[in-house]
Amino acid sequence: MRVLPVLLFLLSVLNGLSQKVIDVGNNALPNTNSLFYTVGGQPVSNAKYVRVVDGTAYLNETFKTGKIMLSKGAMYQDIMLKLDLMDNTLHYLTATGEELTTTTPVKSIWLEDPLTKKEARFDNAEFLQTTGKIEPGWYQQLDSGKVILYKRTVKTIRENKPYGSATVEQYINNVYSYYLYTNGVFTNIKKIKFLPDMLQDKKPELLQYISSNNFSGRSDADYISVIAYYNSLVKK
Repeated sequence: MRVLPVLLFLLSVLNGLSQKVIDVGNNALPNTNSLFYTVGGQPVSNAKYVRVVDGTAYLNETFKTGKIMLSKGAMYQDIMLKLDLMDNTLHYLTATGEELTTTTPVKSIWLEDPLTKKEARFDNAEFLQTTGKIEPGWYQQLDSGKVILYKRTVKTIRENKPYGSATVEQYINNVYSYYLYTNGVFTNIKKIKFLPDMLQDKKPELLQYISSNNFSGRSDADYISVIAYYNSLVKK
């Protein structure tokens, strides 16, 4: 006689489960929950960089507030993000604080500086439409206009095994390079003094501008200033 009540209870539970629908586009859900269902995520190994004694594999060692754009233009904001430039993976925190890496490619991300509140934009090379091949990874957009200025940070690793030690130590360094992107052409800027030849339509003006400001190309600011000046000239 007890079989019928038990069966009715099980049917009610199964019915409830079958009617549970997760709406990934529901704005009432935290962005990180929607993000998980959209791009997926896999756990991060805490032992990944345990041998690193100097430097970091990450663009930002700590998580920063940011937003992402997916391949079809969908945006997710207020996500805690961290970018690994050693293997070009994007890390994010879920609503419960779990650290995951995205398993679906992301087109662009913006990271907010906690002090200035300014955002730095990074574009995934996979989605840059170019006439030639470019190295995979994340490229920071420093200035935009008729031409776009990009910066790429590459992480190099050096290993050393101290005498008498069984453990190999790792040292990570940064290598920076700059690029021009215009009309589908992605070109490496080997030196700042080569920019006037690369932008022939304003060569005299750029030669004068670089010379009068003594730009050496040793900082982002030098490249940004020259390209911003060029973009201002072609807008007139």
